[in-house]
Amino acid sequence: EKLFSAVIENFRLKFCEDVPKGGFLFSVLGFSPEPIILTAKTVEPETHVIFTTNNQEEGNKYLEKYLNDNYEMVFLKDETFDTMYKALKEQLILNPSSQITLDITGGKKSMVASAAIFGKDYGCKIVYVDFKEYMKDLRKPMPGSEMLNLIYNPHNNQPEIFIK
Repeated sequence: EKLFSAVIENFRLKFCEDVPKGGFLFSVLGFSPEPIILTAKTVEPETHVIFTTNNQEEGNKYLEKYLNDNYEMVFLKDETFDTMYKALKEQLILNPSSQITLDITGGKKSMVASAAIFGKDYGCKIVYVDFKEYMKDLRKPMPGSEMLNLIYNPHNNQPEIFIK
């Protein structure tokens, strides 16, 4: 945790050109809040909505520490496709925007799949925080090895048009 502030700043500086600042950020949260904090600090969204089935106090305190109150939590009753997709669509209706970044780093695979399909359907930029090195004994990424992957950009990734 002592290193995390430095990790945030290095990550932000390294990847700030890869995604547009502002707009809306939708994040899928599992048990590790660090990746979505990295994305939020890089994107600097006007509105940040976090979707989770996890009601752990510890993770929420970590989010509050680094994101202050600049986010809204949406607690899902389950991780099914319909629940996740409907929650994302509801937030899109409440917060219409043409600039949406969708962070699919956390959450269960079914939630991530739903979110990715939603992102493609509604023209969101889809990102994922990955890492180059992993500390097996701590089951954590090596601090500083995190990287932001832009998985889908609706302006560039149109396989039905560009891939032959």
